Amino acid sequence: MGPRLLAASEKFLGVTYVLGPLGEGPDAEFDRGPLLSYTELDCTTFVEETMAFALGGGEDRALDILRRIRYRDGLISYQTRNHFPEVDWLPNNMAAGFLKDITARVGGANTRTARKIISKREWYAAKTAADMQGFEAEPPAQIEARLNRLRALGADMPDQQASIDYVPLESVFALLGSIPSGTVAALVREDNPNEPTLVSHQFFIFDGPAGKVIRHAAYGKMVMDVPAADYLAGLAGASWRVLGLNLASVN
Repeated sequence: MGPRLLAASEKFLGVTYVLGPLGEGPDAEFDRGPLLSYTELDCTTFVEETMAFALGGGEDRALDILRRIRYRDGLISYQTRNHFPEVDWLPNNMAAGFLKDITARVGGANTRTARKIISKREWYAAKTAADMQGFEAEPPAQIEARLNRLRALGADMPDQQASIDYVPLESVFALLGSIPSGTVAALVREDNPNEPTLVSHQFFIFDGPAGKVIRHAAYGKMVMDVPAADYLAGLAGASWRVLGLNLASVN
């Protein structure tokens, strides 16, 4: 699978980073961004589209797979989108058979587990009009009513206990050679009450001509490659402390 993921991801190199570029299409209630983009991606949508094309080949098949990667049970709606890596994206894609957690296999005795209470209720309640796409022509009163409906989606959602395995950052350097090419990595940070998640970034780790490389949609930049050792070294001392990497293989 590694070579297929590498080939599928090549077409996205140089694509501009835009946060939240995809939505539920032109008739969506809250986010009318496209279901697929070749011109704008963020870290998660880059991983999703690469997986979809590696698994599906042509666009029609890839779109069907992308639907099942991005949405719980493949049902397209804002509320069924896999928003939270720890309690939605990773577990739902493992249940669907697209991913397998290999963190413990790589990390062995070094493997640790991070935990956090995820509050989707608070996350939805904090939504603003900027979180909705495609409604610029609507009157302000309609936008406000739409925003209130979006916020209400989380009103009855219970808090969830999230747990995610990771290889500690200080151990990753020695284990880079054990990480299979094409692995999906999630950057796990310490629990911060001011942040809604533990995972702040997702990317691929590939074999490169001079060692492991990270291919990712870099915030504020584009889809690009960076030597894995250099990228990981730059995470030390981050104000929101990085714990390590969760690792998953694509099936």
